[in-house]
Amino acid sequence: MEKITKERLLKAGWTKTRKIDMTRIQNKYQEIKMNLPDNVINFLSEYGYLVFNDEDRIEDVEFIPEKAIGCNLDKEYFEELLEEYDINEIVYPIGTTCRENLTIVMTVENVFYCFTNGYLEKAGDCIEDMLDCLVGECRKGEVIE
Repeated sequence: MEKITKERLLKAGWTKTRKIDMTRIQNKYQEIKMNLPDNVINFLSEYGYLVFNDEDRIEDVEFIPEKAIGCNLDKEYFEELLEEYDINEIVYPIGTTCRENLTIVMTVENVFYCFTNGYLEKAGDCIEDMLDCLVGECRKGEVIE
């Protein structure tokens, strides 16, 4: 993890031992009938509800899955989300970026994407890569066409 990424994480309230109460997040996932895999639980219990919106940033990032899920999305939406890009994996919404215009999702293999209709960017193949890309803004994501 790059130094700027760790500094921004610490400034937002993250610690190596941080663990949040997952009840609200799990309830929101249950509303849309999605089961949370262990890796998503582990990620959100450590990074959930962290917000990065300082004026020195290019884009804001919020690891608030309730905002990513919204009011009208369901399990089927996230199961089929990346099919148009020939990515046949279920994704799990974990947050938003770019003034809530992009939804951040992750797979059970800890691959991270940011998407909106007609645009998909791979933010990393692991948590550290994604954090450097979205939080530290020191690594570029890969636009997928």
